[in-house]
Parts: sequence; structure tokens; C-alpha cells
Amino acid sequence: MTPEERFRFDLQGYVVVPGVLTGDDCAELSDLADRAWPRAPEDGPYRRLEAFSRWGKPFLDLIDHPTILPYLIELLGSRLRADHDYTIFTQRGTDPHRLHGGPRRYETDHWYYYSDGIMRNGLTVATWALTDAGPGDGGFVCIPGSHKTNFLPNLPDDVRRLDRLPDYVYQPPVRAGDVLIFTEALIHGSAPWRAGHERRALLYKYSPPHSTWRKVPYDIEAYPEATERQRRLMAPPSVEDHPKVLER
Repeated sequence: MTPEERFRFDLQGYVVVPGVLTGDDCAELSDLADRAWPRAPEDGPYRRLEAFSRWGKPFLDLIDHPTILPYLIELLGSRLRADHDYTIFTQRGTDPHRLHGGPRRYETDHWYYYSDGIMRNGLTVATWALTDAGPGDGGFVCIPGSHKTNFLPNLPDDVRRLDRLPDYVYQPPVRAGDVLIFTEALIHGSAPWRAGHERRALLYKYSPPHSTWRKVPYDIEAYPEATERQRRLMAPPSVEDHPKVLER
């Protein structure tokens, strides 16, 4: 992370890494996704599916992408683990997904700490944008800086439901190929999608080595093409000392 990115993440609870994938990369992943998960006639405007990492090596290779993994190590430490993944595809007409998260909202899973120049987080998300989300399009929204709030219960219910969008609720714009990294200690949700094209996002979620959010860990044997480092990342949580995935 650059000094400015560290400043932004500490200030806001998220950072956007621009242009990690090319337009061709995004088009290829979208095409592969359509083959692996074709839209059915009964599908509504909101679709979500767990474990897109099983769609093939191009998707699995995002788990330890060389541009993004150093960010995650800086935010969670070099013994982080991949906890789970899912994809969200939305079309115009989706309902809002109420604001959730927040510091200590779920005991040990949602937290952010800083000490002596080092940031550490609980559950942390890398969201890969395969399509643009411009200002006002909807999709991911958050309350910047709320990962450090001391007044979480004071958030009004109508704002939680996204019935009202005060000026402190913000939708960070992203372009196809950008990666938005945020801590689950950040209060966040999804506003109704308003753009004419489909929103396509791939989410990998990471945890410190001792904790987990998903009830069932990855079945590593379901990933015969996984590299040694990817298998290490998908290992279940343990109080034992996980080996480092990459030296800083």
C-alpha cells in the first residue's frame, strides 16, 4: 500500500485499487461465468451464488492475485486465510440490502485496530468489479469511517434500511477491473441497482488465521488445480501458527 492508501484505509475503512484487471480480463471472466452459471427464466434481478472459485482456475487465481495479496497481508498479517467467496449479479429493480457490519457488531469477527504503524482487521473483503458502477448507479454503499464508530446503536433504522440516504452514506464509484477492499467493521450494504447494465461483482473474504465466518471451510480437495499457496490460504482456521503466505 502506498502512504496515501494507508491514510485512506485508516480514514475510510476501504480503499479502491484501480485497474487490477483489464477490460479483456473482465470480459473473459464474465463469459466464463455465463457458462458456469447461466441465467434461468425464473431468476429475478438479484442473483447470488457461493463458491465461484470452483468455476475454474481464472477465478481461483484471484484468491492470491499478486497485486491484491500484499494489500491483504498489510491489513490482516502474513498468516491470513481465505474464509469464503461468492458472486453477486444484479440488474435494475433490485431491493436494497440493509446496512450491516460495524465494529464489534459480531464479537470477534468485525474489528479494526491500529498500533505503532500497523493496521489489523477481522473479516476483510476484496470485491472484484467486472462491470462499472458509476456515481448514482447503486450497488455497494457504506458509511466511510464507521469502522471506528463508538455510536453504532445510534444509526437510525430508516438509514439502516436505506429508506433514507443521508450525506454520510456513500457509494464509491468503481470501474470494471477495480478491486474494492474493505473491512467488515465498516458499516455497509447495497443500494438498489439503477444502471442499464448488470452489476457483476466477485467477492473473496479473508480472516485472521484463528477465526472464521463461514461454518464449513473450503474443501481443498475440490480444487485439484490449486497451487501450494492457494491451498495454504484455503486451510481451515487454527490456533496453531499458520505459515506465512508471502513475505512483506
